[in-house]
Amino acid sequence: MLKPRLLIMVLSLALALLLSASLNARLGQACAPVPSPGQFVRIAEESAVIIWDEKTRTQHFIRRATFDTDAPDFGFLVPTPTEPALAEVGNSAFDDLEYLIRPEAIEKAEVTGVDFTPLLFSFWLSRAKSLPLPTSAVRVLSAQRVGGYEAAVLEADNAAELNRWLDERGYASGPSLTEWLAPYVAGRWKITAFKIAKDASYREVGTSAVRMSFTTDRPFFPYREPAYQREAKEARAGNRLLRVFFLSPSRMDGALGGGASGVWPGQTVWADRISEADRERLGSLVLRESQLPPNTWLTVFEDKSSPRPGTDEVYFAPAKRQGTVHLPPVIKTVGQSIPAPLDLMLSLIGGLILLTRWKRRRKLAS
Repeated sequence: MLKPRLLIMVLSLALALLLSASLNARLGQACAPVPSPGQFVRIAEESAVIIWDEKTRTQHFIRRATFDTDAPDFGFLVPTPTEPALAEVGNSAFDDLEYLIRPEAIEKAEVTGVDFTPLLFSFWLSRAKSLPLPTSAVRVLSAQRVGGYEAAVLEADNAAELNRWLDERGYASGPSLTEWLAPYVAGRWKITAFKIAKDASYREVGTSAVRMSFTTDRPFFPYREPAYQREAKEARAGNRLLRVFFLSPSRMDGALGGGASGVWPGQTVWADRISEADRERLGSLVLRESQLPPNTWLTVFEDKSSPRPGTDEVYFAPAKRQGTVHLPPVIKTVGQSIPAPLDLMLSLIGGLILLTRWKRRRKLAS
């Protein structure tokens, strides 16, 4: 029989291994998760809200993701063509959008049995405590704490130097990450690095959605993934759901790389103008200081591919077909039982028995 102290140690180790193997972390932003060496992080399911202001060429971007990971802590990188402004927003915008596009529910009655009822009676490692000062080849344009994260907007002259900068601060590095960073560095894009902000006095942390607002020539979704993410065996295990809610002046289409030949697996599952009430509510949730313009369209895309062809970004443009698309109605079968009033049936049976006995006695008496 194990001694009490040894038993406690064994149970603690088993619990730690169980939590490590099945951790699912829900965060408000993600693009390129960067776990520590030897650990695995996969984006299992994600949703994004993109608001495109065509007049000012401004994109507002919010993402919510669910991760499958064996890493207790990790950071992630989000690329943007210009320096973004960061602001915390409410998570309820995603719930409102899901409710807005819900399919019509049609109930269909079906007899399932007899109901005998009475009728008359009824991705950054926590060891880096703060973001260090930039080196000459890597510059921190801004740093702030927002939505439960410590975030820094980085600019670099060389992808290898940026990779080394990350490695020196305890993050995973290697040729795949350098390759992923290279086109962004060459294009003078900015890389926003997020990590969970942890206070020394607290063990539990909470995060909320973060809005990234920036100017761009073309609205896009950061779809490119490092090679190790696309090639990992875990990335091929089951479908990965990506849902993009796109708010803009018209119905939109998406293409990988922005070209006509860039086939993106994302499908349009919903498209229509939203009502004034929905426009005001969503604007207050997502933009806070401003409202969505009149005649705003909502286009919803779903991408279930696994692995994803994440070799470039997904760029959006007005669709050639501006018709509406709605989800097909959901036929809900409602089971109905045939009412069989038990008390009335027993009364009838009892009456028949009494009537039979009365007739028999009368027959014998005659």
